[in-house]
Amino acid sequence: MDVHSAIGKEQIYDVAQTPASQPSKRLALFGLIGLFVVFGISVLLKPPAGDYLTICGFKNLTGLPCPGCGLTHSFCALGKGDVTDAFGFNLLGPILYLVLILLWIRSASILLNKTGVVRFLDRVAKRLNLARAFAAAFAVYGIVRIGYVITYHPAAFRNSPLSELIARLIH
Repeated sequence: MDVHSAIGKEQIYDVAQTPASQPSKRLALFGLIGLFVVFGISVLLKPPAGDYLTICGFKNLTGLPCPGCGLTHSFCALGKGDVTDAFGFNLLGPILYLVLILLWIRSASILLNKTGVVRFLDRVAKRLNLARAFAAAFAVYGIVRIGYVITYHPAAFRNSPLSELIARLIH
């Protein structure tokens, strides 16, 4: 069976002309829509204040905040223009929000074939080593935040399911 007749000459030509380093338009569309939803929710959602039910498994188990706790509140504060509160909810929230805006711009640029913008953003991300920098920042922030809560608000851990389990195992 002839490969050209089974696949079609156009498809073979497209595959041969597509460089491996070219960004995926499907992934860019997914990113553009997904981030549009995140930004839209951050403008429309008014998260509860005070004690509220959280979906964070770490916090529900230990009573301590994880590095990501407060990101939803932070994003919602930013969506309403309140930068001060956004930093208060999660110190890294506004920085992550800015990076997501840049990722949204990159996704739109891929779909609009603005390769110069895409290359520029990729060079900046590579030069700043953003993925590792964020991973390190969230790890350090999480450890410092947990240390702060244990030092100044120890009741948060003492009243947690993990603390109760440890107490039962010891006694």
